[in-house]
Amino acid sequence: MSHDPQSPQDALASIRAARSSIAPSMDYPIGYDLAYGAVCGLLVAGQGMPQPWSLIVLPIALGGLAAMVMWWRRKFGWWVSGYSPKRARWVAFGLLAVFLGLIGLSLYGRFAGPWWLFMVSGALGFVAAIVGSRVWMAVWRRELAETGE
Repeated sequence: MSHDPQSPQDALASIRAARSSIAPSMDYPIGYDLAYGAVCGLLVAGQGMPQPWSLIVLPIALGGLAAMVMWWRRKFGWWVSGYSPKRARWVAFGLLAVFLGLIGLSLYGRFAGPWWLFMVSGALGFVAAIVGSRVWMAVWRRELAETGE
């Protein structure tokens, strides 16, 4: 058995290079963000829409999410739940809290406030989804690249 003498710094650099080469690519089109934002915006806004629209929008938005997951798996060959990575899950929990607040705003508009409030909450949900998605990806990518030092 041969032993390759290598300095600890070289060994650590080699480990880092190997980790970064196995991390999945995070290069995906901005269209994915826009579609994700639209689906999340619909999920938020749909709660405040008048009947029958609120019932029509929900399956459309959920179908959109399912289609996006299938597209991602076909294109990249992998999928990670937003709640499974230890550090990135906190971004997902934060985004969930934002969405719950926006759904509350949407429902308020439906039952007590101005009728158009669902459009405002949906637009805010659209923006929050895009920003939250990119933040989640950055945190998850950093988590994958860490060496545990």
